[in-house]
Amino acid sequence: MQPSNRVAIITGASRGLGAVIARVLARRGYDLVVGARNRDPLEEAAASFARWGSRVAAVDGDVADAAARARLVSAARELGGLDVLVNNASELGAIGPLIDFDVPRLGRMGAYPGWGPYGASKAALELLTRTLATELRGRGVSAAIVDPGNMRTRMHQEAFPLEDISDRPQPEVTEPFWNWLFDQTPAEISGERFAAQAEDARWLQRV
Repeated sequence: MQPSNRVAIITGASRGLGAVIARVLARRGYDLVVGARNRDPLEEAAASFARWGSRVAAVDGDVADAAARARLVSAARELGGLDVLVNNASELGAIGPLIDFDVPRLGRMGAYPGWGPYGASKAALELLTRTLATELRGRGVSAAIVDPGNMRTRMHQEAFPLEDISDRPQPEVTEPFWNWLFDQTPAEISGERFAAQAEDARWLQRV
């Protein structure tokens, strides 16, 4: 996918993996709509993405909020449309048993003991993505799943406050994968699942 005035939305783009993906797309010439909950770090990140000549719109808000999602779409329209959506924002951590969970919060979650809501929402998101890929086939819309792998991020450390995660790789380790992915023909990867840290660039996971 070689961009020509193409536009991408990246959620959770103020730091960590989202910021890495936004930088990859900016270097590839995409204009960006970047979202995150905290305005100040988001604007700082947006300014850094603009160094590659991209137009960048920063939209703060929680993607669990319909109004925030509408602002992201509106910003993309102002830049010319939407070619890529990176659905990256999530929460991470043990938040209690699934049976006691507040169901509406599943919309913002990204299987360990106490991680039932997280695991359930991830499984649901993967099924949703595969369903969209099937239903939208032939309409010019593709959807794929990416497992970024274990990384050294602030969100990961906050989920494991007593654990030393210094042996985990930085999110930048996934850059080769993202560059490869954005070179693919969308229809050929739709419905597939990829592992961004797979050895020997064997990113595709057949399930």
